Formats: sequence, C-alpha cells, structure tokens
Amino acid sequence: MATGQENITEDVINRPISGGSVAIGNTKYAVGLLWAPLQNQDDPIPEIREAMEAEPAADLYCLRTSTAPQYGLGKTIFGHHSGEPALAASVAMALSGKNSACCVFKLDEGWWFIAIRNDLILAEEDVLFHTEDEAKRAFFAMMAVPDWDVRIVPAEWNVEGAEQQDLKALIENVRKTRLFELSAAKKTQILVILALGVIIALAFLFYIAVSFLSSVFEQAPIIQMPTPEVVRPVEPAPEKPKPWERVPQTDIFINRCWNNAYQLEAITIPMWKMGRVSCTPKQLSTSWHITNARGARLAWVKSALERYKLNKVNVQLDPSGTSATGTVQFSDIPMVLSMPSLTADQIKEQLTDIRQATALPIQFSEQTVKDPPDNPDGTVPPNQQTYKYFSFSISSPYSPQEWKVFFDKFSGLEFIKISYEPTLDARNKWTYEGRIYAK
Repeated sequence: MATGQENITEDVINRPISGGSVAIGNTKYAVGLLWAPLQNQDDPIPEIREAMEAEPAADLYCLRTSTAPQYGLGKTIFGHHSGEPALAASVAMALSGKNSACCVFKLDEGWWFIAIRNDLILAEEDVLFHTEDEAKRAFFAMMAVPDWDVRIVPAEWNVEGAEQQDLKALIENVRKTRLFELSAAKKTQILVILALGVIIALAFLFYIAVSFLSSVFEQAPIIQMPTPEVVRPVEPAPEKPKPWERVPQTDIFINRCWNNAYQLEAITIPMWKMGRVSCTPKQLSTSWHITNARGARLAWVKSALERYKLNKVNVQLDPSGTSATGTVQFSDIPMVLSMPSLTADQIKEQLTDIRQATALPIQFSEQTVKDPPDNPDGTVPPNQQTYKYFSFSISSPYSPQEWKVFFDKFSGLEFIKISYEPTLDARNKWTYEGRIYAK
C-alpha cells in the first residue's frame, strides 16, 4: 500500500483523463471531463468555443455556477452524452461547504477520483481509473499537497483521517449540471445575427425611399436674412472633480480580487509555493518561489496556468530560475461617485465602535489631501481645496465577502489595496487598505 508521501511527478500531472459514463442508482453520470475556470460569466460561449477548438474531439460542455464559476468539456468519443449530468459538479456542490476535498469512490465501472480546492474542480482530476492501483497512486500523489478538509476513500484502504461515504446518498438531493452541445448555442447566435441583418436591410431601404421622395418634392431654397451675432459670456473653467467623485466600485473590485486570488491559490504547482497576493484598482500581482530545488522546473509555472486556462495572467520568470511573478490587469473596474455622508467625528466614532466590537487590530488616522497640491515654492495655488478623510488598515482572517457589510456601511469609501496571504498558518490572511472621505 502506498504511504501517501510520494512526490507529484510530471507523469502524474500530464496523465490522460479517462472518461465515460457511470451509473449511480438509475441515473447515468458523465465522468472524465476537462475542467477550467470561467473568465467571462456574461458571455461564456466564445470562451468555451475557443477551449473546444484547442482540445481535440471536445464537443460537449457544461456550466457550473458557484463562488468560482467553471465549465467542463466532454467528448462523445469517451461515451459522454448531451443531457447527461456531470458527476464532478454534483459532488462539488454536495461538498461546497468544505474548502478542499480529495476523494476516490469505488463504482461498478472502476475507481473514480476527484480533487477540489477552493470550490474549484481541479483541471484534470476528474478521472475514472480501471484499476485500484492507478486510483491509489493518484490519491496519494495528491496527498503531497497539504491541507485537505475532506478525504474520502474505500474503507479497506485504511487511510488515516479519511472516511468512506455512499456516493448515491451524497449527491441525492443536489441539483444536476448537465452537458450540452455547443451547436445549440451556435444556432441561437446565428438566428440573432440573421435578425439583425434583416433589421439593417429594412432600415437601409427606408433611408433610400425617404431620400428619393425628398429629392422629388424638394422645394426651392429659402433665403434667410443673417441673424445678428450673439456675444456669449465667457464661461468659467469647469470645476475639478473631487477625489470621491471617481473611486473604484467597491463590490466589483473586492469580487474581482477575491475570485482571482482563490483561482490562483487553487492551482497546484509541484515544488513551487505561491506568495502574497496584492490587488489595486489597476491590477493583481503575486509571485511563486521554489520550495524544493531538486527536480523543480521553471516551465511548470506557465504550464499550470495554461492548463487552468488562466491566459490573462502575465508571468515574468526570474533568470535565476528560482522565482516568478504574475500580474492580472483590472482594466474594466468602473469608477463611480461615492458621496460622503458622515462627518469626520462620525467616521471616527463608527471605526472605533467596529474595532471594539470585533477586537481586531483596525488601524485608522485622520488625514487631509490638498487639490491641487501646494506649489514647489510653498505658495498656495488658486482654487485649492482641502479634503478630510480617514485612512484605514484592517488585517483579519475574514474574506472580502464577509467584510462587505462593513464596506457598505460607509459612503465616500475608496479602496487603495487588498492583500491576501495564502500561507496556511497565517492568522490574518486578508488586509484591507483605503480611505473614507468626510462630509
């Protein structure tokens, strides 16, 4: 029996997915799908089509909505069918309250293996093995990655800390995520394009008809007397926008940082460890460092990102081969008006009350900003305005979603930076820095 201490080698990372259909009670489920995080939730079809074109024989897909949305690709040549539910999605939904899960279920068709991290089904860890030894190797190789909340294996494996569960009972009351043909989505898009073409053609014909009638009934030009020139008063220069009139929209910014940080943390890169994640309204940045120099490969960083379809991450590799940095640009976070509603005294009172109620190390201080700033010679420029605000810094184990009630409490709030520390023993994983402008 394996001990659970094997290293994750390249042949394990690049093993082919074994797919097909398995029977759970009276229902056939699809296994062996290729999973990837969904980048564009508003219009997922172009992203899925691009992934299908890059994956040979992929002709079916399913969409999984969760805190970290995903899509799975299936293949009819593997025995997958349109309308068939994805077994991995059902198990992930049943275990959604857990941070991570690594499971092997013994079925009539073989041994089915699945691994989930941060509510993401790992890209190529939805596998149906035909022998028990293959399933054991996959499970114990994944045990080299620490911090699994749930481990489910057959009882006869005698794995410490693991449990055996009945798969049918586990997913019995879970909503099914089914496979579809992409052609159905394509047909809908074609009909929309045809309808737009008909509308444009009718509009063009109407324009021609109106132009023709206008030329037939055109009247002789009417000579008008010139109107006296109106002298307009000189308008004052527009007032400069106040600093709280263009701040990043809070909910979109924290969701973008939260989703990207967890997607990056869910990636397993053998012998590499991810460092601190920092988000500003412009971009996310992070780094990876080698944890074991023997056998570690620099190419695994980029290949892991490509496997998870995270093409938006710009990776820069250190020439020394010991570290890499990654950035994700936030070019579409809207800048909105957030009118301050509290005075400086009221803001101070609210922050003090929150610090006392939570017993968290919330740091804040009253400050001012001048716009425009003083001239280099110390003189004050004309029309200078002084704005009062409280800068704050909060370190806690709570995620942005859990702090959202606090952030929504203040109008005139501007985020400067959000940081996430993925280290397992970090007490305060999240740090929030920003400003709250006073009325």
